[in-house]
Amino acid sequence: MCIRWSREDISSWKSMKKAIYIIFPLVIYFLVHDAVQILLWAALNQLLLASREETVAFLNANGYTVQGIINGLAILCGVAAIWQAVKNEISLAEGRNVNHSKDKGRDKCQSVIENSEKTVETVKNKDIMEKKVTAYMVLGAFAFCLALGLNVLFHLLGITESSRAFTKTASAQFGVAFIAGLFLYGVLSPLAEEAVFRGLIYNRMKRCFHYPIALIVSSLLFGCYHGNMVQAVYGTILGIIIAFVYERYESFAAPFLFHGVANVSIFAISYYNGLSSMNGWKGWSVVVISFVGAGTCFWRIKGQKIERENSENNMNK
Repeated sequence: MCIRWSREDISSWKSMKKAIYIIFPLVIYFLVHDAVQILLWAALNQLLLASREETVAFLNANGYTVQGIINGLAILCGVAAIWQAVKNEISLAEGRNVNHSKDKGRDKCQSVIENSEKTVETVKNKDIMEKKVTAYMVLGAFAFCLALGLNVLFHLLGITESSRAFTKTASAQFGVAFIAGLFLYGVLSPLAEEAVFRGLIYNRMKRCFHYPIALIVSSLLFGCYHGNMVQAVYGTILGIIIAFVYERYESFAAPFLFHGVANVSIFAISYYNGLSSMNGWKGWSVVVISFVGAGTCFWRIKGQKIERENSENNMNK
């Protein structure tokens, strides 16, 4: 999994070999994830048998939180098993953009050297950093607006309530202790899922096939991964947007931030039944405002250009 094949090498492969190359790390992830889950549940069962009644009662009362922690540990182990492959794919994907930025950086550096104006370079770096911070703030707002709009829309249309599988999943997710949920759904889950579906699968698919195929198929896989129809539709839509964001920002930090903000926003709002209270005109008003906000952010992201600091570009001058 750690071997770096070039696009030229991959282009000569048959479709079956490409499919195996793309899916194999995902299989490894699930095998390790499930194996760790089984071991942890077995260990917990043994602990319960040897524990006092107070301990058993505490664990039973916090069953969803315990379930979330066990799943989180399993996710960590699954990602750890394929992390080197993920790092390789991310470095390959961002390396092309870095090199491109370096070429432009050399031109800028040459201009600075010729004019002997190092202060100008410092000002430029500061300006780039400010623009970068603004760009990521816009990204966070985009994630919040889109996630809120879609979730309220699904609620108003009765989609979420119609799925027993989703209702069961939602009960487990929102049954987790609030602080634990913020970490699980705001940090751990986004990191793992983005590493697998964007960092690895999407990047590999781009090298094996064309961009549209990578965009659609990786997003469908991301949606199906969630295990029920409601989250499959929601996840596929978000997957397409996240892949678009990844391309625009040219950094793995962007999909991770988008995913984390979207998850935390809905978790925090739903934890205290905020979504269920958005009915009638109130709910539709939230949908309209959210989608207008998301559209504005999308337009801004589509037209913006993220530059790297000159100090980074000068490293290989």
